[in-house]
Amino acid sequence: MKLDFSNIYLYNNRDSLSIQGVTMKKELKILIKKNANALKNSKRDFKSIYEITFSNASYVMAEGNDGFRTYKYSYGDIFKRCESAANAIYAKIGDTHGWVGLQMENGVDWIAAFWGILKSGNKPYLVNTRHPDSITKRIFETLNIDKVICDKKGTLDLDYIEFSSLPESDICDAEFENEIAIATSATSLNETICIYDGRSISAQILNSEKIVKDNRRITKHYKGQLKILAFLPFYHIFGLCAVYFWFTFFGRTLVFLNDMAPETILNTCRRHEVTHIFAVPLLWHTIEKKVLNNATQQGKLEKLNKGIRLCTKLQNAFPYFGTKISKKIMSDVTDQIFGQSVQFLISGGSFIRKSTLELFNGIGYALHNGYGMSEIGIASVEFRDRPADRNLASIGLPFESAEYKVDEDGVLYIKGESVCIRRIKGDQEIVTDGWFKTGDIVNCDEKGYYYVVGRQSDVVIGENGENINPDTVENFFNVKDVIALSVLGLSVDSHEELCLVAQISKYLSSERIIALKHELEKINSMLPLTMQVRKFYMTYDALSAETAIKVSRKYLQRAIDNGAVNLLPFNKTEVANDIADENPIAKKVAEIIADVLSLNLEDIDYDAHIMIDLGATSLQYFSILSALANEFSVSAQDGENYAYTVRDISAYIERYI
Repeated sequence: MKLDFSNIYLYNNRDSLSIQGVTMKKELKILIKKNANALKNSKRDFKSIYEITFSNASYVMAEGNDGFRTYKYSYGDIFKRCESAANAIYAKIGDTHGWVGLQMENGVDWIAAFWGILKSGNKPYLVNTRHPDSITKRIFETLNIDKVICDKKGTLDLDYIEFSSLPESDICDAEFENEIAIATSATSLNETICIYDGRSISAQILNSEKIVKDNRRITKHYKGQLKILAFLPFYHIFGLCAVYFWFTFFGRTLVFLNDMAPETILNTCRRHEVTHIFAVPLLWHTIEKKVLNNATQQGKLEKLNKGIRLCTKLQNAFPYFGTKISKKIMSDVTDQIFGQSVQFLISGGSFIRKSTLELFNGIGYALHNGYGMSEIGIASVEFRDRPADRNLASIGLPFESAEYKVDEDGVLYIKGESVCIRRIKGDQEIVTDGWFKTGDIVNCDEKGYYYVVGRQSDVVIGENGENINPDTVENFFNVKDVIALSVLGLSVDSHEELCLVAQISKYLSSERIIALKHELEKINSMLPLTMQVRKFYMTYDALSAETAIKVSRKYLQRAIDNGAVNLLPFNKTEVANDIADENPIAKKVAEIIADVLSLNLEDIDYDAHIMIDLGATSLQYFSILSALANEFSVSAQDGENYAYTVRDISAYIERYI
């Protein structure tokens, strides 16, 4: 296929809402039809995807800020980088037609390396950079990988080739490869390698035609541009298919992050006027907590809830007009988060709380719930227009490339063109030739919409022999003062009981722990007797791996068994003896002040003024604030709200932890 670099329009004119009489939204629909037809009429391999993707040379493919400058690269610019990378990789390692590791973070270089590996006659394994070395090593051994293209060298005994050091070359006489591999997140402690070919990825891409018919909001532009935040890593199936392939195949812009700090994410969205954000529930839950905390501290929680209820009603009556008005009505909230540009959000990867859906949809950010797995790609998304439907947490209807069926136990099975072509689990290679058992338990309503209610492997057998789904129970415990929470079956007195484990901050005071215990017990008492938690535990240890996007019960069970997570019982009458009597926040604040001012800890009176009584300079005071922000993940105080004593500072921090 010959590359077509003819300009469809000049990029400099993209800021206008109409290009030669054609709106950007309509232009996108035309391009979707054009590129989809080209793909249908091709071999549907990675070479075809590559050539069609980069045929729109003048469109902006990537932008971001590297800390020093704002950059933009067109599809033509990045095509040249891909070609150069292919030549260099071919010169460096040849066309082995075997697996080569791609161990890089999202960015322009990742795109060039990905296509460069394929075009040089090699197959990329997209390395999960958050995996521990033990898992990565096993996967490399399974795929016989001894060469890794990387942005920085790893620690394994392999040939790491830094992308920036690739040699210049003008020759690449190789046959384009047609397979890629990703791995599951390994939260179940038993990773699987999933292999996709060009045809299965093409099926994912071609779902776009039906998607834009089902929901016109997904093609919504802002100031003539559609930009998706490259938040999800491209080695994750959600990021690879729903972010990278869905949007670059149709000439849209990826916005890259300089780092993953919360403020960087929010500032990047506002600065670059991002329109689409796809992420795991962890991001949405974190933002919900921030919004609710801010509203509570400002005494505006009831006003916020009232506004959400009003705007939800408005959007249910007028889905598109209502969304636009809702963002203006709730601008005090949206301006704190992503700003006015955001048009479309998708959550996927694990369970999302209904309260989170209600908040985002209520303030005018259309948040849709989706479903997918490393083994099956992205299989469905709830695309309905009204918040009343989206807030139910449905995963929608299956895409055209996938077919669903449910067995007598409620377990979901999937087959279709977009499922991976084969899987490698341990020393076993499994060719996908029928139904894939997801292990997720689902319900299906009378309209055909599906709802995930839990995992088959997590089911607990109650005292009366009834199957209890811990996910169903866990969803009721949406409480503050908890970092992470899991409901699972644990062995108690030689039999399994439904238990709750709450990870809390080591700085949570005894009073707050007592209040948390009472809140959990109150929620539990309102549940049906058969669903009630039998034992409550708290811990200061992380419930999941540092890199995990959700709490895996298998991981947590193993961590409890080997002592990595230490459980402390919530005593019914008093706080456990492990909790210090004094306020741990105040103690740590005093330690930081003493360290910055080079004083003895016993010299720090909790009511002493830092500057007047303790003699701190302005520079030292701001050093203290910086140290406190790093320790407690709390922003420094603003304006006239500065606190100057240990007691006042610790009270301020406790409100925001």
